[in-house]
Amino acid sequence: MLVGLGGLYGASNLLVSTTPGASANLVKPPELDKCGVSKNLNTKGTPLKDNCCPLISESIIDYHIPPVFQMKMRPSAHRVSPEYIFKYNMAIDRMKRLLKDDPRNFMQQANIHCAYCNGAYDQPGQGTLDLQVHNSWFFFPFHRWYLYFYERILGKLIGDPTFALPFWNWDNPRE
Repeated sequence: MLVGLGGLYGASNLLVSTTPGASANLVKPPELDKCGVSKNLNTKGTPLKDNCCPLISESIIDYHIPPVFQMKMRPSAHRVSPEYIFKYNMAIDRMKRLLKDDPRNFMQQANIHCAYCNGAYDQPGQGTLDLQVHNSWFFFPFHRWYLYFYERILGKLIGDPTFALPFWNWDNPRE
């Protein structure tokens, strides 16, 4: 209902508004070979001590959405079983034990998030303006795909293609 009301409100403003429409430049993908210093966003841009630029690979594989044979069901974090906790811990342990230069390695996955969410890349054509996923419309699509691949890596490492990360039931915290 709120979306509907917001949509009606927004549409009604279009009819009576005399201000010009908003426009923005297209946000281009980062130049992967130009990863710089990441910043701590909690301390107003203090440089991070660790370099979190992801590894650059010479062999890039085009991604194709795989067929879905069995739907994954995300468990509520409040209700996960001891077996699930064991599988989750085993998957994380295996991810951390991968070679440091394996892109599936725990730190390499953390570096992807750090680089895109802590300003390690500049927006091409925008001078030194950081590409900052957390302060843009990229937030939801970036993190959805980030978690999608993270979840797939964990499932592959434990041999369970149905493995899914838990969710926190914010609507009913007592569950």
